[in-house]
Amino acid sequence: MPFDTALSGIRAASTELNVTGNNIANASTTGFKSSRVEFGDVYAQGSGSVAIGSGVQIQDVAQNFEQGNVAFTEKDLDLAINGNGFFVLNQQGETRYTRAGAFGLDDRGFVVNTTGAFLQGFPADAQGNIGGIAGDIQIQTSNLAPRRTTLVESVLNLDAAEPVLQREGRSLTTEGVGIGVTQVGRQNATTTVLTGAPFTLPLANDFLTTPMDFTVELTAPATNFGAVDVNLQTTTGVPRNVTTFNDLNILASVINSQIFTPTPPQTAIDVVARAQDLGGGNFAIVITAAEEGLSSDISISGNTANSALIGLTPALAAVSGEAQVTNGYPAQPIQVTNPDGDTVTYNTVAGDSAATTASGLNALQGVSATARTEATISNYTSAAGNLALTVNSVTLTGDSLAALETEINGLSNSTLPGISAVHNAAAGTLVLTSAGGGDIAISIDSLDDGDAITVLGDPDALPQTLEVDAAADGIAAGSSDASINSLVVGGVIDIVFDEGFDLVTPPNTLIFQPISPTEFTNVTLNEFDPTDQATYNSATSMTVFDSLGIAHVMTQYFVKQEYDPNNPTTTPNHWQVHIQIDGEDIGDPNTLLPPPQNTVATDAVYNIFFNDDGSLDTTRSEPILISNWVPLDEEGQPNSAAGPQNVLAGGSIPIPEPPTSSNFIIDYTGTTQTGSAFSVNDADQNGFATGRLSGLNIDASGIVFARFTNGESQILGQVALADFPNEEGLEPSSNSTWVENFRSGEPRVAAANTGALGTVQAGALEESNVDISAELVNLIIAQRNFQASAKTIETADTVTQTIINLR
Repeated sequence: MPFDTALSGIRAASTELNVTGNNIANASTTGFKSSRVEFGDVYAQGSGSVAIGSGVQIQDVAQNFEQGNVAFTEKDLDLAINGNGFFVLNQQGETRYTRAGAFGLDDRGFVVNTTGAFLQGFPADAQGNIGGIAGDIQIQTSNLAPRRTTLVESVLNLDAAEPVLQREGRSLTTEGVGIGVTQVGRQNATTTVLTGAPFTLPLANDFLTTPMDFTVELTAPATNFGAVDVNLQTTTGVPRNVTTFNDLNILASVINSQIFTPTPPQTAIDVVARAQDLGGGNFAIVITAAEEGLSSDISISGNTANSALIGLTPALAAVSGEAQVTNGYPAQPIQVTNPDGDTVTYNTVAGDSAATTASGLNALQGVSATARTEATISNYTSAAGNLALTVNSVTLTGDSLAALETEINGLSNSTLPGISAVHNAAAGTLVLTSAGGGDIAISIDSLDDGDAITVLGDPDALPQTLEVDAAADGIAAGSSDASINSLVVGGVIDIVFDEGFDLVTPPNTLIFQPISPTEFTNVTLNEFDPTDQATYNSATSMTVFDSLGIAHVMTQYFVKQEYDPNNPTTTPNHWQVHIQIDGEDIGDPNTLLPPPQNTVATDAVYNIFFNDDGSLDTTRSEPILISNWVPLDEEGQPNSAAGPQNVLAGGSIPIPEPPTSSNFIIDYTGTTQTGSAFSVNDADQNGFATGRLSGLNIDASGIVFARFTNGESQILGQVALADFPNEEGLEPSSNSTWVENFRSGEPRVAAANTGALGTVQAGALEESNVDISAELVNLIIAQRNFQASAKTIETADTVTQTIINLR
């Protein structure tokens, strides 16, 4: 029947319209694959040429899996596939496949599409190793936990042409009999004074008619000494009659003018005359030496009889001046020879402190000197707590040795610079130390008779005792009156002579002991000091992390070692590396030292050696394990991060995983020693701080990298792709997905860019492969076919109606 044939055509055309309309509707659907209807004719059973067709049938709606255009979106989780393959999805337990790669993250960090289906891939472990079992891909959206440093890798070049900075020298400590001795003497210097006999005014002398003559003589180790003749008369400026104290002052000034400008060949002497009112109508002429502290003598001679009227006669006795107590050091030349045999001399000044003398010696080439002073106070006696101790002109208020310790240490950065105190209650002593070698001057004062202290400087010398004699009843034997005396202790000097420099053997003096080779000690000069760049050849710093993820600065200092072919203890191409973290030593403690030094960190120093071709000698070079690092905060206190496990406590290589301490290894593999400048060719360490997710990166093979704010990146997994023996046999599902069926065959799931699978393009989406132009043409054709089939029915209906109308 033609009606059935036409109906099959209408049905076929309608199906084609539906497929074409669906293609056009999904022209902008990501990952959509267009379809087409495939038709076949239908023949009723018949034979030969008389078989008549019965219409059309739909054989298949075939899918077109040709690659769509790739549009870039710059969104990290937008993915497109270049080539073969499908993304694998887990939709509530059902496995689906898609080319639509518009993915995002759910609230748990899983990668999902817009319908909530989970993207499948191969997860990675904590070390970034990708496994072979597919599962849901999850992105670490919480903070990345910190990782402590366990390995530092440094590839450096050390300059083979660098000089050896360390040198050998000799040291000597001054131990003369005058060094450090407790000296006792006057607190203040006095001046030589000659006081004339008392007299009254007016003077019974007419200076117009009766001149007055006498000679003043100064005998002293002073600059200006000798004798000066004095003539007093009206022509030299003296009033004719001296009746008042003002007249007497004029007379004294005339004496001074002649002392200062005598008649040649006499020269001026260092004395001064003055008139003094003694009270009660009595007066005196007092002649004083101009320079205090000198043991000198002033005398009157060659006088006329009338000089007795002003109390000046040869019988007068002067009171000689006394010097203030000093450390007792003498003046002495110190001679040093240099490697060329030349001699340089430094002259010490009598009474100079050890600090001043050391400073002068430091000015000599090849010589360095330091000074230190120590004074021990004992037998502290303060009956009523009124004893006041004065140290270097600072009067202290402490009323016990313990209180004085606290007070002195509180002033060590102000009025008592560099002076510290240590109280030993058991020994009843207070030890004062001047770190710079300045003199320590001590005096006492009290209202109570018998209050006293004893001071010891050099332990091989005698101590001295100051005693208060408030009752004026005398002091004990061996003590000195504290009211006029004080004590001074000078320091010792440590002198170091550089290579080739030597001390010319001095005469036996108060400064030096008898000199012999055994008095010298061999010392290393220019020894490593991280604060002095002149003591190391090169240095480099990098950041390491503790178990809390807190950053610390590790600095490596490289020091070239001496090689002497005649010294079997030295080795060529030998360097030492010193390690510090945050400026602190981190070497294991020296357990051979007494407490508490046996718990203190030491200099972490290691030996590295090179072959003669400049490569690292791994056989002789030490393995470097940092095993005594205590992470500190900004205040220098432990910050609660994991502490060290030093070697004696079991610290060893390799570092266990997971680590349990702050220990880490430094690996210098690849480091060289050549004739080029020091350089850091590579530096890395495996620790990091806490980090937040800052971005993702997915490469062509589908590996997912997470980037964190701490600069770290971590492999989280790899996107899985699937292909099929017959991808056109896949059964379409909604949301641009397909499911497996028997026609497609079983999927082959693997990593992108392996086998026949394509690559992954991140930040892009695959567009629909619908060709709008072609689909519009198909739409016209389908419409025409529909109309034509409908016309067939109309024609058949007309024919049928004609037949029915036959009579």
